[in-house]
Amino acid sequence: RSRHGLSRHHQLIGDVRGAGLFIGVELVRNSTSLEPATAEASRIANHMRDNGVLISTDGPADNVLKIKPPMAFGQREADLMLEALAEALKACEA
Repeated sequence: RSRHGLSRHHQLIGDVRGAGLFIGVELVRNSTSLEPATAEASRIANHMRDNGVLISTDGPADNVLKIKPPMAFGQREADLMLEALAEALKACEA
């Protein structure tokens, strides 16, 4: 799967970058102005934590979801993380 897959379905995702398992997902309120979605990033990180997935926020505006899973991270864990992230994004965009 492409790490950019969710960005096609969620307007909050402005950019996805990183290397290997260390990924940053920048959230923006508007794709033209690139206004940082700081509050949404915090809500998503908390939603993920409540669903058993630990991520944090980072960046100058604290609007980047920092995803750095442990080395013992397989397909099952990836599916769980993506499902929780998709659910959290959907909740923020509602």
